[in-house]
This record gives sequence, C-alpha cells and structure tokens, in this order.
Amino acid sequence: MSGRIRLFWLILAVLFAAAAGFACFYAGLFGSILIRPDGDPAETVSRFFTSLQNRDYETAYACLSDYATLGLEKEPETAEAKRVYDALRSSYGFTLDGESTVNGLEASQRVTLRALNLRQTENAIQQRVNGILEEKVAALPASEIYDGNGGYLTSLTDAVYADALEQALQNTDGLCTETSVEIRLKYTDGAWKMVMDRTLMNALVGGEN
Repeated sequence: MSGRIRLFWLILAVLFAAAAGFACFYAGLFGSILIRPDGDPAETVSRFFTSLQNRDYETAYACLSDYATLGLEKEPETAEAKRVYDALRSSYGFTLDGESTVNGLEASQRVTLRALNLRQTENAIQQRVNGILEEKVAALPASEIYDGNGGYLTSLTDAVYADALEQALQNTDGLCTETSVEIRLKYTDGAWKMVMDRTLMNALVGGEN
C-alpha cells in the first residue's frame, strides 16, 4: 500500500508541472523605459492567493506573467487522490511579510505560504494503515483477511486504506507547513504580474523546498 500512497502524491505533484502551459509575452514589457508602473505589487500577490483559496482559478492565473494555467482546476483520477487534493487546496493560507519593493519595472514581495505537506501526510496515512491492519488481522477470521495465495484480500486493504486516509485528514493542522517565499513580479501590459519559480511551485503542491 505504500506504493499506492506514493502514486497519489505523484499525481498531485505533476498536476502543476505537467498541466502548466507557458503563455509569456514580454514584448510590451520592454517597449519603453519611460513606463511608470501604477498600482501596488502586493495587491497582485494578495489577489492571487485569495483567488486560490476561493478556487477562482481564472482570476488567479490572470495574476501570472509566465503561466496560462497551473493545472489547479484539474482533478486527480482516483477517489483517494481527490480527497488529498481537496485537503491540499483547503489548507492554503498566506501572509504578506512587509511591503513590496519596486525597482523600475520589477518588484518583489515576501510571503509566508501555508499548505498541507504531502510527505508528512503520506507518513501519517502509512502509520494509520499499519495500526488499522494489525487490528483487523487480530479481530477478523482468516477467510476475511487472506486470499488463496496468502496475501491480503483487496477488499481488506481497500477498507484499511480508506479508514487510514480519513483518519489522517480529519485534522490536518499538524500536517501543514509554512514556507517563506520571495515572489518576483514584472510590470507588463499595464499591470503587475507574478513570476512563478520552483520554490513557490513546490510550496503550492505541498512539497518540501
């Protein structure tokens, strides 16, 4: 069952990387050195994360300069992966750390992002799988545990996994981590747009940086 856990973790991780489509157009960015940026870059950053929390992906993607999509709107195929993915999206939280810094047509804003850590979630599920399986083996007759080859029945492992998953996700506070990210922005097409990088992407998919 450990392979099964890793499977949905990989599914979640590739949602962003595989589905992301580059849609970057810099022609307007360097059109004139006389452009005077309007607006606060922090407003773009705040709008992006607030939109993610509300699952308003169209608005969130409009805040990006280099991606047309992050694949957030795509659902994993298995019920287990969907359950974890939903917990990940529900766990998002953010804090703007200080004010944004502007240098010409570029800016930066430091943010602390809170999200479900999928590796910790994997470990929590596996621990519960082992405990629940031991209880089942001790309580059930052999005919409800083993198949003809001496392995565990699929019906048993499915039930154990479902119980472990539900238990682990009942309270995810201890499974969330906070990541400090310095977000870069560029002024293009008359607005501040965020530039995605590996640190931010990993944080969004519940990975470790």
